Amino acid sequence: MTPLTSLARRRIAAFGSLLALAFPAAAQHYPERMVRVVSVSSAGTGADGYTRLLAKYLADKLGQSFVVDNRPGANMMMAGEYVAKAAPDGYTLLLASSGTMAANPNLFKHLPYDARKDFTPIARLSLLPVAIVVPASSPYRSVAELVAGARANPGKLNYGTASAPSQVAIAAFNEATGIKAVSVPYKGMANMMTDLMGGTMDYGLSDIASVVPQVQARKLRALAVMSPGRMALLPDVPTLAEAGVPGVQLASWTGLFAPAGTPQPIIDKLARLSLEFVSSPEAKTHYAERGSLAFPATGPELAKTIVEDQKMWKRLINIAGIQPE
Repeated sequence: MTPLTSLARRRIAAFGSLLALAFPAAAQHYPERMVRVVSVSSAGTGADGYTRLLAKYLADKLGQSFVVDNRPGANMMMAGEYVAKAAPDGYTLLLASSGTMAANPNLFKHLPYDARKDFTPIARLSLLPVAIVVPASSPYRSVAELVAGARANPGKLNYGTASAPSQVAIAAFNEATGIKAVSVPYKGMANMMTDLMGGTMDYGLSDIASVVPQVQARKLRALAVMSPGRMALLPDVPTLAEAGVPGVQLASWTGLFAPAGTPQPIIDKLARLSLEFVSSPEAKTHYAERGSLAFPATGPELAKTIVEDQKMWKRLINIAGIQPE
């Protein structure tokens, strides 16, 4: 190999210095065009509403359009793959959940993305507790009644799941209670909620943000929340542990991500504004109305959360007796 001349070395060093200077300059003027925020959630869900609030907040602060692109299919893998393969320039972002980043790596042997390597965490935003729900017309008014009914009719009740994480959580619940029921997978939460409210589905699992409006409208009945404590918007609904099923807890967080390799100054700008949004009046109103919670953390802290949650999901999957596909 021919040694580099001193002139060549100086040119390489100068080029590196130009690149280092270009990144802060790019961040200073970022964004100069529309930014796409890809969401793993269906349009119309509580998580989608939160994503749109965030997009509007960023647009107002940065003076460019932030457009939400809902890609909920394939157990949230479509959205993850799309952003993982996008240019790392800050113009394609991912609003993902713990299911995308922590559950899927334990559920699928061949993911089209690597949760730890293909993304740069920007900020953790909110916590979405989930609830076990039945149609308002259901004869089951408690977890105990649901369990008794399912045991008396093995294989005859059906339950809806709109993602792999919800499938694992309900499977763990079924295993812990001795329920034998039929799983009906849905592409998105909105379709599952429609069937639940229509009475064609016996029970299901949904985030509190989507459940509360339907419970208040008396279209659904919440039997239990899968969180450590009761929720302020559903104060009469017991935790699953209080209902007699300890050891099965679940709460889904949301976080903002960029493709790996996105310049750090752009990450820092988005992180600062995203964490500001979490405590904004718009976000606080959403939390109060929909039952989600502020759950802010920096990008590095979110990276640690992913590692810890991957361990938690592995335990739940073992309880449910599910083999990775």
